[in-house]
Amino acid sequence: MKKKITFTMLLLGAAFAIQAQTYTIKGKLAGQGSEKISVRGVDGEVATTAANDAFELTGPAGKEPFVTTMSTGVDRNIYLGAGKTGMYQPPMPLEIVLTDGANITVSGSAPDLNLASVTGDPYNDSFTKYRKAMEKDLKEMRELQKLMAEMRTMGVKEEMEGVAKKMMANRTAVANTRKQFIKNNPNEFASLYFLFTTSRELKTDELELAFNGLADTYKSTRYGKNLAEKIAAGKVQQAGGPAPDFTKPDVNGKAVSLSQFRGKYVLLDFWGSWCGPCRAANPHLKELYATYKDKGFEILGVSSEKVSSQAQA
Repeated sequence: MKKKITFTMLLLGAAFAIQAQTYTIKGKLAGQGSEKISVRGVDGEVATTAANDAFELTGPAGKEPFVTTMSTGVDRNIYLGAGKTGMYQPPMPLEIVLTDGANITVSGSAPDLNLASVTGDPYNDSFTKYRKAMEKDLKEMRELQKLMAEMRTMGVKEEMEGVAKKMMANRTAVANTRKQFIKNNPNEFASLYFLFTTSRELKTDELELAFNGLADTYKSTRYGKNLAEKIAAGKVQQAGGPAPDFTKPDVNGKAVSLSQFRGKYVLLDFWGSWCGPCRAANPHLKELYATYKDKGFEILGVSSEKVSSQAQA
């Protein structure tokens, strides 16, 4: 009897552990109707069909915060002429944070999905606070994009130049508002994350200053660790030192390190199969390698593929 009870308790414990490693998103978006709503989860897309604007999504989550996006089937594209069969500019998605055991609530409107309120834990509360700070600039950006599409369709070049100048000013305003938010909210997860996503726009000294101004609360996440690594690598480059060593698996799963090529002339090629210009450059790189390989020249290609998993950084 004791064995049966123990076995049952173990099963219940295992079931509870599995259940705990999930997230639940409940929401209602005005204008969503019965369209598809989806989120890019840690193991791929999780989707459902809304009913009377309401929906619920559940999926697996890791223990670390995983920032991803939510999308709606409601058409939010900005079409650039030729109707819905032609080119279009996709809308901004809603950024959302998935964590182990999170119970998240989404509210707002489907047409303005990227500005929706997401609450339920400190991570998503933080992102909602960030969106409110950015709302004015992001709404202006959207309106200017629509206006530019209209001007292009009408072929009014003079007006297009004026809109383009406003768009440049808006881009600067967006960047400045973001920087101010990060500076004024050092304890927010959103501050660390959006510093991470825009780190390429900053010089190493600027990035380090902004990073050091943040609280240590979330610096142990992969986003924080990635920022620390970028700052360290930037310092090495500024000092004229060697490129930081790294190890990645090759196509056969064998570990390859940059340090293995010490003493050679190494071209680091960061590329992706999704990147048209990268693929277009491949024939030229092959010519370079064929010409200089006997003189100690090597090309080390590092693929950066678009994946939806906890491993991406």
